[in-house]
Amino acid sequence: MTKGIQILLADPLIIVAITAGFILLITLLVLVRKPQSSWAKLFFFWILALPIIAVTLYLAGGTIYKNISSATKGPVHWHADFRIFQCGEELDLVDPSGLSNRVGSPVVHEHGDNRIHIEGVLDRFEEASLQGFMEAIGGTLSRDRLNVPTNEGLATMKNGDLCPDGKEGRLEVFLWQTTNDVARQQKLRDYINYAISPETLVPPGDCIIFEFGSINKEKTDSMCEQYEVAEARGDLIIVR
Repeated sequence: MTKGIQILLADPLIIVAITAGFILLITLLVLVRKPQSSWAKLFFFWILALPIIAVTLYLAGGTIYKNISSATKGPVHWHADFRIFQCGEELDLVDPSGLSNRVGSPVVHEHGDNRIHIEGVLDRFEEASLQGFMEAIGGTLSRDRLNVPTNEGLATMKNGDLCPDGKEGRLEVFLWQTTNDVARQQKLRDYINYAISPETLVPPGDCIIFEFGSINKEKTDSMCEQYEVAEARGDLIIVR
């Protein structure tokens, strides 16, 4: 079997499309021929039913196999909020468009809400990392660089670039994390590989602050909106 055929057979959408085309062709043939005998009717019944049964089993088996072999052993629904600052100015990601209303992939994306959405089956936990998220939305995250798509184009930040104050900027990433309704922050050293906490709600889901600026610090004064809302309701204690 050639590589091209293997790729075709590995794509469920292509399999479904081929099967639908085959069923349509047979249906048209039945309408034209109008079989009268019982054996002919039985023949056309099974020639229509077998592909449907086969595709159903293929899709069910593929779904089960994908879940079992995935890193998460099935679909997940995780969220984390974030904010991005470039030389003191907060950036807003490019607005989502189209029927999907998302920026990124079906599994890893953002909906114009400053929230990382991990929704589906993860083949690798790296997909839920900050680097994985940035790559999914068309950006870049490395140890000395952050590029994010905005409505004004790609915002680029690289260590050593000058801020408007004439000083060299540096990328720093801070994490607000909740334990037992108490939120504390830490400065992420290996922020590239950090995977968001497996939480559906924010909080307790993470609040991640990206800051590119000329001040090297160990803490940030910035906070995600939902953390502030939870604090105002009395549902969260924030240790600043």
